[in-house]
Parts: sequence; structure tokens; C-alpha cells
Amino acid sequence: MTDRPDERDVAKRPVAAGVVHRGETFRDAEILVDGRAFEGCAFERCRLVYAGGATPVINGCRFSDCAWTFSGGAADTLAMLAGLHQGGFAPMVEATLEAVRKGAVASRPAAPAAEGGGGKAQRMIDLGFGRFPVPRVLVRGPGRA
Repeated sequence: MTDRPDERDVAKRPVAAGVVHRGETFRDAEILVDGRAFEGCAFERCRLVYAGGATPVINGCRFSDCAWTFSGGAADTLAMLAGLHQGGFAPMVEATLEAVRKGAVASRPAAPAAEGGGGKAQRMIDLGFGRFPVPRVLVRGPGRA
């Protein structure tokens, strides 16, 4: 018997940003990668899940028969891009993906807030081919239209 907890349990447990896995081997596991760093690790028959949290750091790792899955905010972002693409905004989505390929999006955080109409601050993001307002999400309670 080993003192080491089951690697599947450890891999699924949410962790704070900054946790580093070095030289570990993960087999037949579902691994939440948000906020973690993996250096020189091996992944065999794993399902790696990114939920849109802190960006993981993956350096010098080996992957064998693994798959990536997106959940939470990451899945919502992909669904929005797909909807925009199918809804007549294909050129904008393609330009966004090209900016991703070139690394422009990863190297640019959202720009500071700018004054919009009505005196309210509006956050803008520069995707490398234009500046766009960051959408605001309104949360409405039950029974409110």
C-alpha cells in the first residue's frame, strides 16, 4: 500500500494558481489544468480539461493518446465563437483565430476602461486587428424580463 493518494483524485481536485507538478506521470485520469503548471510530466490516456480559469503552464511534457476538453467559461467562449461564425460574423472570427495563431491575443490583456456613452466606463480589448468593447453580462433574477 502506498501513502500517495490516487492520482485521479489529485488530478481532479481544484487547486490554487501556482501549483506545480514536476516529473509526474498521469494515467487514465481526467485532469483539471486551470491554474496548474506541469513540467516534464507524462500524460497517458488522459482527458485534460480547461474550464477557463487561470492559464496553465505546460513545459516539456509528453502526451500519449490524450484528449482536450473545454468546460465552463472556456466552453462558453467556444460556443460564442461558433455562434458568431454561423451567424454572419465569419470574417471577424477568422481574424480572431489568426490573431491567436500569431500570439497577439495571449500577449495582450484587456485595455483599460474607456469612457462610453452615458458616462460609464467601457473596457476594450485589442485583438490585433481592431479594438472591441468587452461585453457586459447582466444577471437578472427569476421573474424579471
